[in-house]
Formats: sequence, C-alpha cells, structure tokens
Amino acid sequence: MFRPDGSGDLGLARVLLSPKQTTTTFWAASDEGDLALVDWSIKPPPGAGGNAEEAAKFAEYVRKMYECERNYRPVVALERSPFFDDLILTVHDFHFCIWKTSLDEFSQPIFRSANTFGSHNTCGAFSPTRPGVIFITKTDGIDVWDFID
Repeated sequence: MFRPDGSGDLGLARVLLSPKQTTTTFWAASDEGDLALVDWSIKPPPGAGGNAEEAAKFAEYVRKMYECERNYRPVVALERSPFFDDLILTVHDFHFCIWKTSLDEFSQPIFRSANTFGSHNTCGAFSPTRPGVIFITKTDGIDVWDFID
C-alpha cells in the first residue's frame, strides 16, 4: 500500500475486520504505528480510462490516516470493543490508545495512557463481559483498566 501523502509505502502489521464483514473497508495498523481506515475496493486512478491493468496497481486506498501515535514500531494489538462498534484499542510498546472512529473531524485518540517504565506492553483487549474494562498485558504482569469505576 502507499501512504496518502505520497511519502512512501505503508505496510500493515495488524488488520481489524468486523465479524460479519460485508464491505470492503477495514481498520489497520501500519508497521510504524499509524492507524488507518482502508477501502480495498478497486478504484481506477484519474486518467486511467478504464484500463484494468492500470487500475489493478491502485487496488488499495487509504480513506483516513491517524499519524499522531506514530512511534516507528508496529502496534502489538488492534482490537474493537465488543459493545461499541466505533471504539478501537491500539496497544503500543509503552502506551495504549482508545479511538472513537465515529468522530470524523477528530483525529486524536479519546484516551492515551501514560508511558510505562520498566516493562513494555505485549498485548491488550477489551473485556468481553464489561463495557468499560480493558486488559493490558506487560512483560511483568497485567494491568486492568476500569473506566466506569
């Protein structure tokens, strides 16, 4: 894939599909920690004139890009809330972020944790039974975040 600003390639480290995916759009995290909304449907580039070979080169299309959490390392987890379809969790090496994707004009996470010291994050997930709970595993244990309590 290509970065929308034309600055080079965009490799994907994690892909987040919906359980009942019926569209060609999905969320993905890049090799450098960016969060992107990708539309995988084939769109002919301007001036291609319907040339199928030329259109095949541009099969991927980044519709939205969040670069504010760019840390030049892949995210270690990319999860969707089981209770709220518009909440996405990205877990980075030393912090995690919660994104509300329905806020089109807002390009920052709605929550960013403080950086951890002495250990790094290894995974993370939303609780399957409680809407406001997030589990973050680290090299020295587990953190449980309860946003309702």
